[in-house]
Amino acid sequence: MAIEYGKSGKIVAKRFTLEEIEQASENMTGFCRACGEEAACCEPDARNYKCEACGARQVFGAEELFLMGAVKA
Repeated sequence: MAIEYGKSGKIVAKRFTLEEIEQASENMTGFCRACGEEAACCEPDARNYKCEACGARQVFGAEELFLMGAVKA
């Protein structure tokens, strides 16, 4: 996925379905909030890890995403 920028020039953070987050939790993966790519070998409480796909420090673990409210309704 491509990084999306708002009018202010800031990255528009991606959100994920509860199913995606649950699956990531089972697989010990996380997601990049900048580009949406899945990140392997990611601790559940990971914060601001570097994304291998886009280089942004926006990778978060599954449980952390849930706690942050990054779940699509």
